[in-house]
Amino acid sequence: MKNISRKEREFLQREQLIIDTAKDIMGQDGFNNLSMERIAAEIEYSKGTVYKHFNSKEEVITAIGRCCMDNLLEMFERASQYKGNNRERIAAIGVAHSLYAQLHPVELQNMQFISSQAVREKVSHEIQQEVLIREQKITAKVTSIVKQAMQDGDIKEPHDCLPDAIVFGLWTMGYGSDLLHLSGIPFEKIGMCQPLDMMWLNSHKLLDSYHWHPLSSEFNIEELRQDILQQCFADEFKLLQH
Repeated sequence: MKNISRKEREFLQREQLIIDTAKDIMGQDGFNNLSMERIAAEIEYSKGTVYKHFNSKEEVITAIGRCCMDNLLEMFERASQYKGNNRERIAAIGVAHSLYAQLHPVELQNMQFISSQAVREKVSHEIQQEVLIREQKITAKVTSIVKQAMQDGDIKEPHDCLPDAIVFGLWTMGYGSDLLHLSGIPFEKIGMCQPLDMMWLNSHKLLDSYHWHPLSSEFNIEELRQDILQQCFADEFKLLQH
């Protein structure tokens, strides 16, 4: 920011204002009530000014999604550096995703939209590629831990499709649990435990089913979760408690 002109700095600041305003609108009233006209009215700029930054509301929410993926990748990087074995490192990835979902619920829900064909077909090929590159980096970060576990012999019966199967299983379980957590369903009142607690338990059962050692019966998974929070995500955990 120090090496750019004032005009360029003001442009970037206004662009961030548009993105933040769009997030607020979606958080309050949902995607269907987001429009370029409403964004312009909220930030007190002309609609033409908003269009200098983005060609459509789909481009705006894709920009939100790119920021989300950048932030999530940074948290995944920290998780992958957790001082533990491969099983503990993949567990740290799950903690990172869950924390991010709780701290940034609008961004998580927004990811559903940018993944849809309806949004993708309304943004340029260049923007689609920017999103794809980020998705590839996130997937590669998680898959690399699974492959390392196979290489180290932590997974006793590896086969070619195993990394994809494990990543896909954890991804769908975590993503679905996070959305259920944000749904407002009174799980305790209907006799069920909280989704995030069940996701933590079930993710370890999934890894056990692939014979990923050490098995969850050989260590305390709750102590592991607390240590990951303290070692990797102390600041985020503090924010969550306030």
